Amino acid sequence: MKKLIAIDGNSLLFRAYYALPQMTASDGTPTGALHGFLSMLLKLVDQKPDYLAVAFDRKGPTFRHLEYDAYKAGRRETPEDLIKQMPLLQSILQEMGIQVITLERYEADDILGTLSKRCEDAGLSALLVTGDRDALQLVSGQTHVLMTKKGISDTVEYTPEVLMEQYGLKPDQMRDLKGLMGDNSDNIPGIPGVGEKTALKLLNEYGSLEQVLENGASIKGKLGERVRENADLARMSYRIGTIEREAPVKESLTECTFVPENLSKAKKTLLKLELRSIAQRLPGDDSAFDGDLHSSSKVTAKKIEIAAPQDLLKMAEDLKKAESLCLDYDGAFTISAVPEVYYEIAQGGDLFSSFLPPEAVWKALQPTLEDTAVKKIVFDSKRLRHILRGHGIELNGSVFDLMIADYLINSVHPSGSLKALAERRLHTDQVNASQLHTMAIGMEKELQELDLDALYHNMEYPLSKVLFSMEVEGFLVDAEILKHLQGQFEEQANRLSQEIYELAGEKFNILSPKQLGVILFEKMGLPAGKKTKTGYSTDADTLERLADENPIVSKILEYRFVAKLKSTFLDALLSARGKDGRIHTQFNQCVTATGRISSTEPNLQNIPVRTSQGREIRKAFVASPGHVLVGADYSQIELRILAHISNDEGMIAAFNSGEDIHRRTASEVFGVPFDAVSGELRSAAKAVNFGIVYGISDFGLSKNLNIPVKKAASYIRQYLDRYQDVQAFMKNSVQEGKERGYAITLFHRRRPLPELSSGNYNTRSFGERVAMNMPIQGSAADIIKLAMVQVSRSLEEKGLKAKLVLQIHDELIVDTPEDEVEAVMELVRSSMENVVKLRVPLEADVKKGHSWFDTK
Repeated sequence: MKKLIAIDGNSLLFRAYYALPQMTASDGTPTGALHGFLSMLLKLVDQKPDYLAVAFDRKGPTFRHLEYDAYKAGRRETPEDLIKQMPLLQSILQEMGIQVITLERYEADDILGTLSKRCEDAGLSALLVTGDRDALQLVSGQTHVLMTKKGISDTVEYTPEVLMEQYGLKPDQMRDLKGLMGDNSDNIPGIPGVGEKTALKLLNEYGSLEQVLENGASIKGKLGERVRENADLARMSYRIGTIEREAPVKESLTECTFVPENLSKAKKTLLKLELRSIAQRLPGDDSAFDGDLHSSSKVTAKKIEIAAPQDLLKMAEDLKKAESLCLDYDGAFTISAVPEVYYEIAQGGDLFSSFLPPEAVWKALQPTLEDTAVKKIVFDSKRLRHILRGHGIELNGSVFDLMIADYLINSVHPSGSLKALAERRLHTDQVNASQLHTMAIGMEKELQELDLDALYHNMEYPLSKVLFSMEVEGFLVDAEILKHLQGQFEEQANRLSQEIYELAGEKFNILSPKQLGVILFEKMGLPAGKKTKTGYSTDADTLERLADENPIVSKILEYRFVAKLKSTFLDALLSARGKDGRIHTQFNQCVTATGRISSTEPNLQNIPVRTSQGREIRKAFVASPGHVLVGADYSQIELRILAHISNDEGMIAAFNSGEDIHRRTASEVFGVPFDAVSGELRSAAKAVNFGIVYGISDFGLSKNLNIPVKKAASYIRQYLDRYQDVQAFMKNSVQEGKERGYAITLFHRRRPLPELSSGNYNTRSFGERVAMNMPIQGSAADIIKLAMVQVSRSLEEKGLKAKLVLQIHDELIVDTPEDEVEAVMELVRSSMENVVKLRVPLEADVKKGHSWFDTK
């Protein structure tokens, strides 16, 4: 039996929009809903339908509005980001050869109902795809409904049997159900006070809406009154809830014929929208977009398989003449010296002991890898260095790291793998080393065009070598201190839990939001926020608002904090400690759009430092035997950068005089003599100073200072009135961001700003904050990176044995032999303070001590 799949386009697109995270192309075009819809569509076409159609609602009133003008009244407005994706989707579907159907005065479900009726009349089957329960009235032996339950991936296929099992109703009775209970989402009234449970009970007893209404006199109590008083409303709701199956749809089933090969015609559009993973799932060849590729990428490179020791020797000889070497060591191991040829190491046999090639392969490559005259082209050179280190091999000479280059070019959405990069640049997921030549040529040119080549050569690539050395070195951790703190926190958590149980009058799982919500809001009667399907909100903001209501709340917050310190940090640090007693965290340089370095496995940046308990953990990070830790931290670097970029004379003068910048700000903003500034006013000025850097709102400042929003707004207004050059910088940053499409740091790092063109107010506001703070935060990140490169280079040039072991935000830690301490302290201070010249001096606070704690 031939089959039609008909999709309610509005329903599925809405589902995709709210189910998936927001996505945007580089030019700011929203694409999240498109991605979700098309993913679902491609799953559906796996069923090989003979006919395929997508129906959409038209703007304007429908025939239902003529009967009931309040139909669908009160619905929230469709988000602008979703509105933008609707015509894009329709255009893509048409490119794919999929029939798109709309009909004036009718809705998408009427189109589905009409198409399914035509199928039934012709002896065909139909699958209707929607998230609208109204469609269940269309279920029959020939027509099934695929209902999206949660998001777009969780679905149920309704047959008459499934419908009876779930609702106890026949398909036609779904209209009766609608007449009785109405539909809040469509503003269909039904019988007031009758919900689904009552409606199902009535239908189970009487069989249909008309029978319920005819027997209204025999229904007792309030329910009977409601039935008798609202019979007309119920009948009207029934009529409005009935799907039209004879709508004047001009498109015939033949016009809905599905040709799978036509799907590939949308590849070019999908790639333009950066929906690469969808494009790759389409059938057909790449002819639709070959014109976008670099000419050399179209050449099919010759593969030489290395399957025996003699092949390996021959390859090694050939590579000695190479000017460049490309490596792809993920999955299939491929090597290329020229774009036209690549070698592939055969999988299996004696050559592979695991997913990495064995000693023999790396040894064959060693002369070329260590030859300083041969240029290397790789993805993630830091990772490659770790692999080579295990085989006693160094990576020498000029290296073009595709991962770093891609990160500089696409800072918001960098490619997480070589495969993803090939999809982005070559529109293929079939990667071999010969293609690295092609990508490198294009990316090197792009770095120059975007003025990013100096950032690559002087900062990012040298930094990758520094980070590699830091990962190898690791940071010594005293396990006994961690275990002692573990015991302390466990004892504190036990004490707090007993106190909480006593105040609550019973034992419960304190870390369970559901159980905690019952205790606080039902048993103890504390004022609750909105209750959701999952229960009461017990997040930190909610509990902090309730801290003065009952002593149990502050104890719960403290218990959570202590429990997190123990599990997330102490337990994790002990687990991550290697056999050498050191923690070898992974430093990620190609993740954050601002350029900041992050750390994982474990994340040392998240160790809390604002509380005494959190700071205690730093005591476990200690110097190596016979060494001292030298710690250096930039002082107010972001404010200094703000003074430089804005060229505000008042801020520049304050920094150049060496005055306390926060006291000076308080004095000037609040009109108080410098020496008379109170601690409270200084704290307020400090909060505003740093808040301006991060684009803080009056609400955010009021929360930070625990003052009324109105007062916080006046603080910001007074600040900007005094520092008018700062205010001008902020306005200009947003305007330039809109004109250029990106924000830029002092070192030309770019951060695209697609958010500024969003139709969503919150997204657009976020983009404005990014436009203002990226030049500051990004420049701070650049400066600390340059300082790391300079410190590492100077230590090596002077023949010192001290090693960089940690970078956290604006702070560096150097593990230093005792006899080098004074020299290293001066070297680090000089490197950090002189790495770049600004209109104000850079200052680094340099300290020494046995532990990380001691350097603060």
